[in-house]
Amino acid sequence: MNIELSKKEGTDLYVPVDARPLENGAIQKIYRFANGYGASVVKGDHTYGGEEGLWELAVIIFGKGTDNNHTYELVYDTPITQDVEGNLNDDEVEKLLDQIFVLPMRGDDVLRQQGNERQHA
Repeated sequence: MNIELSKKEGTDLYVPVDARPLENGAIQKIYRFANGYGASVVKGDHTYGGEEGLWELAVIIFGKGTDNNHTYELVYDTPITQDVEGNLNDDEVEKLLDQIFVLPMRGDDVLRQQGNERQHA
């Protein structure tokens, strides 16, 4: 699995791997990075700040060995946040995405990657 950071060409803006409408007019964007982490970013009437047009962000981690951008779970034990972050404007979302992008892989993911590298060496 080779997942690269995707940025809009010519900019520093992240490009979600998935964006879709949710119930009640909400929208969700999923971001995925090579370290196995990503973010679920949602805006809607029932999110923190959604009524004011602001975003809510949750740090997520993707299932091992899957290319499915829908197989993930929320994580609450990163240095970024132990909860969801709400009331975020676009710039604040980008800053959090920057922090998620540079998180180190979890121990079991590092071991799995090292094993794959040895097999390909």
